[in-house]
Amino acid sequence: MEGYTKTEEKIIEAATEIFLEKGKDGARMQEIAERAGINKALLHYYFRNKKNLHSEVFKKEVQNFFDGLFSAMSSEKDFEAVLQNFINSYIDKLAQRPEIIRFIIWEIQQGSGFFADLMEEIFKEHHFLKMPLAEKIEEAISVGRIRSLDPVQLTFSIIGMCVFPFIASPILEKVFRDTQIYSETFLKKRKEEIFNMVWNGISI
Repeated sequence: MEGYTKTEEKIIEAATEIFLEKGKDGARMQEIAERAGINKALLHYYFRNKKNLHSEVFKKEVQNFFDGLFSAMSSEKDFEAVLQNFINSYIDKLAQRPEIIRFIIWEIQQGSGFFADLMEEIFKEHHFLKMPLAEKIEEAISVGRIRSLDPVQLTFSIIGMCVFPFIASPILEKVFRDTQIYSETFLKKRKEEIFNMVWNGISI
């Protein structure tokens, strides 16, 4: 990890595991110190308290999750390619790191506004004025690539279709007994279905 000492790296790696497992409220500094292989006093020396450590871990996880996604979107010009790339990348990232959704939900429930501020910071780093997908939708409408619709509502719908199976996987796999949410077959089919449903509904 860039910008961290070896000890800080060990702390952040240990804290990431525990925060993802137990959330901020369930995590204990002593447990983090033990997993990092250091004493608690050293942990407090580097990060002072659990709030600071959680903020550092949360920022790192969210940036890692969205940086690649937004970088890929920035490089695409045609909206059909943007849409397909967004859906494919988003689902792949969720499949690789499913705990990130729970992590984000925990933070949002705290009502601190930290997640929203962090997202704005990430948007600016990638030269977007707002949610990148909504911005790309507006551009596609303005040049007549897709029909006129509400960019925010469409963004919500696409994100919801991508995220829902991962949030509800324990229930879905019980109700639909032959479905394995994290299987390569399901993920490939899910990407295709979301793209086809959206593109067929918005293309001119």
